[in-house]
Amino acid sequence: MYEDGTDLKQDSFAEWIESSYAYTSPRRGEVLKAAILAIDEDQVLVHLPQTKRDGVVPSRDLDLLDDAVRADLNVGEDVPVRIMRDSDRNGYVVVSINLGLKYRDWLRAEEALETGKTIEAEVADSNRGGVVVSFGRLRGFVPNSHLARRYRPTPEQKAAMVGQTLTLVVIEVNQRRRRLVLSERKASQARRAELLAGLQDGEVRTGVVRNLVDFGAFVDLGGVDGLIHISELDCHYVEHPSDVLSVGDEVQVLVLSVDRKRERIALSRKRLPSSPWDRVVAELEEGDVVKGTVTSVKPFGAFVEIGEGVEGLVCASDTRVDFSVSELDPGSPVTVRVLDIEEEQEQVALEIPEPLPA
Repeated sequence: MYEDGTDLKQDSFAEWIESSYAYTSPRRGEVLKAAILAIDEDQVLVHLPQTKRDGVVPSRDLDLLDDAVRADLNVGEDVPVRIMRDSDRNGYVVVSINLGLKYRDWLRAEEALETGKTIEAEVADSNRGGVVVSFGRLRGFVPNSHLARRYRPTPEQKAAMVGQTLTLVVIEVNQRRRRLVLSERKASQARRAELLAGLQDGEVRTGVVRNLVDFGAFVDLGGVDGLIHISELDCHYVEHPSDVLSVGDEVQVLVLSVDRKRERIALSRKRLPSSPWDRVVAELEEGDVVKGTVTSVKPFGAFVEIGEGVEGLVCASDTRVDFSVSELDPGSPVTVRVLDIEEEQEQVALEIPEPLPA
């Protein structure tokens, strides 16, 4: 009993009565969690704890549900519902599971917007402004400017994207206007930043050749491109990257350097740990005379293979012998002397010893 004489038990009982019968009147458009009470052929009965009332999901709403979703409804389980009407002729609150599930996707979209996490969504349609993607039971929009293409995509290119799965981030959520906007470009930028942060000099990565140009090969490392300069493609001289690689090839590469500020990655194929360079050079010293095979002759000199595909260069400016390197023929054997070994650049300078061997 309180000091003023009030009975503690009576007070607690009154509070219990008040809390037991207290309820919040359902408001149209509100989304609440409901417990399934019964499932009939043409309706589902639910209980709304927040309102202390029961609700009914009419057959027309059930018809909008996917067969798989409808089959997963079980008595006793919770399901999100949206209030449609305060009461039908039987006194039940009319609710919609279909709209409740849609609202759950809005919540998921808002969470993705807040956290910045990437999502996967399939392209369902395209229009002049961009592409439409499926986000659960919602439709999201990816504007042209937010597609991960360097140039504005053509209508044909966007139409070809239908059915493809894109990696996206949510950039705008507005339920009232039913507006959900996503970006593939920002997702790609986030992915590149993540990959760049994780790349370390000296590690070996696997990638796919994305493009070949005169000066090298661009390799996709899973969302960020690195460049294998033509001088790093192979141990022997390469006239053009297409001589040793094709677009779509899967290749192992060694990360030489990562410029995170400029987003540039230098790669090498010839310096991999399994490269024959180390094995061949380990047995060579400056001044050694070895036998090799001429692989190609250029205006600046002749390339000579000295073992396991490793090549050295006989410079055309070498005038210590009375002959021109242009007199050498590709495929012919030749004796050469090692002038210099550049370990870091993986280059070997050679000369033809005097007298010129017969």
